[in-house]
Amino acid sequence: MAKLALLYKLESDKEEKLRADFLGAQQHWQSHQQKLNGLNQFRQEYFAQLTQKAQAGLSSAGFSHYQNFISKIDQAIEQQTQVVETAHRVTEQRQSQWRQQRVRTEAVAKLIEKEKLKHQAKLAKAEQKMLDEFATNQFYARRRSGETGM
Repeated sequence: MAKLALLYKLESDKEEKLRADFLGAQQHWQSHQQKLNGLNQFRQEYFAQLTQKAQAGLSSAGFSHYQNFISKIDQAIEQQTQVVETAHRVTEQRQSQWRQQRVRTEAVAKLIEKEKLKHQAKLAKAEQKMLDEFATNQFYARRRSGETGM
């Protein structure tokens, strides 16, 4: 039983570490997703400025400057999208690892419970055997005292 308790402790510790890894990866992914959302919002605002200035009369050099900058923002968005996708995959992998470990930990817990029930049944059987022997001895003792008392 002590070996199972140690095994449970090890599996439980491993599960907790994998859970922490998953939560860290999830936080990392969400952080990068927020950066991507910020870049998309910045691009929309910058493009709105370009549209506004173009309507007001923007020089071709100014228009070119805006276009170049929007192109750089698009590149940053593309790179950030890759980072977000990678972080998402890592998060899913970590979650899967954590869930698999949780299954192993629960399996050990069920095994411990099964062993505990088996041990309790064994004790109950031994106790019943002792009670039966005691009752039998009492019976024979009364019988013998009844024979000698006649």
